Amino acid sequence: MNKPKISIVVTSYNDAKLLPKCLDALLSQTLQEIEIIGVNDASSDNTLEVLQRYAAQDQRVKYINNPKNIGLAASRNRGIAKATAPFLMFCDADDYYEPTMCEDMYDAITSSKADLAISEIRVIYHAHIEMRPSDNNYYSLKYHGLQQVDRNIIFNTDLSSTNKIFRKAVLDKYHLQFPEGKCYEDAYFCAAYFCTSQTAYFLNKQLYNYVRHSGSIMSQTWSKDVTNDHAIDHLHIAFMLYDFLEQHKLLEKYNELYWQYFETFEHFALRNSKSQTRIREVRAEANNFIQEHLDSFNHANINNQENIRRLSSGKFYFSTTGLKRFLIKLMPTYRLTTENIQRLRNLEAKHQQLIEKIDQLRTKK
Repeated sequence: MNKPKISIVVTSYNDAKLLPKCLDALLSQTLQEIEIIGVNDASSDNTLEVLQRYAAQDQRVKYINNPKNIGLAASRNRGIAKATAPFLMFCDADDYYEPTMCEDMYDAITSSKADLAISEIRVIYHAHIEMRPSDNNYYSLKYHGLQQVDRNIIFNTDLSSTNKIFRKAVLDKYHLQFPEGKCYEDAYFCAAYFCTSQTAYFLNKQLYNYVRHSGSIMSQTWSKDVTNDHAIDHLHIAFMLYDFLEQHKLLEKYNELYWQYFETFEHFALRNSKSQTRIREVRAEANNFIQEHLDSFNHANINNQENIRRLSSGKFYFSTTGLKRFLIKLMPTYRLTTENIQRLRNLEAKHQQLIEKIDQLRTKK
């Protein structure tokens, strides 16, 4: 086998029925120089047998069999450790690539010499069709071609790992891994990688097919089942992101971005927590973190500071900046309304005067 250009990590847990479609799409890629690293996370179905069968048929397929269930993040990290190619991509076992995805992504990152390349995602709805409007907004790329990475580009790009191609050398340099034991691991991984990057290439093609299932982590997040209350993990990965930026001396450059993410992640954790006890826990942890990092927090954008205080207090927070903006927007309308009311009163007064004059004329006759 030729030396692979891309290593693709495919994690699977009880996906034996869906995994063949995923693997077939990968083996049919127009770029043949790939290695596929399937990670079976101690599935109770015949996922392992599927991986073994494909590995026997095509030497590009390798597999790892976790003796016990360790979760998506840890499984991906095991796949990264086994990867031999200079570029890394990820695919979930219940999703699949378009036939040219590997070739398009490889050409994009190598020809542009970017630190990463990003494609668009096509969402296929087996559940949660109500998410289509927000999905369309979130997964559509707002930029095109080669871009210098800055705070706005990072914040306005999705944090999914499966529609991106990464340089393994960057992961090795920064010892960057998925946060084990946490849900929403993509948000940490992609945000951290973005902050180490100078350039990104935006490929405006829908190359990754993301299938929304009713049993996914996000479905569990939106359900009312208290046993699946993982939303607080979004706050925890915000803590981890701070540590990463501070460790690699990136915090000064991206301090405003960090607190933008903190507000977004805390809001997500609060909105999706399923008990008042967990909501209080989120707010307490957020407040403690802010107090421990006040200098950084005080250098955040004033709007983010005010919004985070409001979220963390759980009470109505009087935002002076918000009030000023509201009044600025309101004043023209208020002024016009006041002027119209005064005109109406003047007309009514003139109308009354006219009636009185008519009555006087009638009386004289």
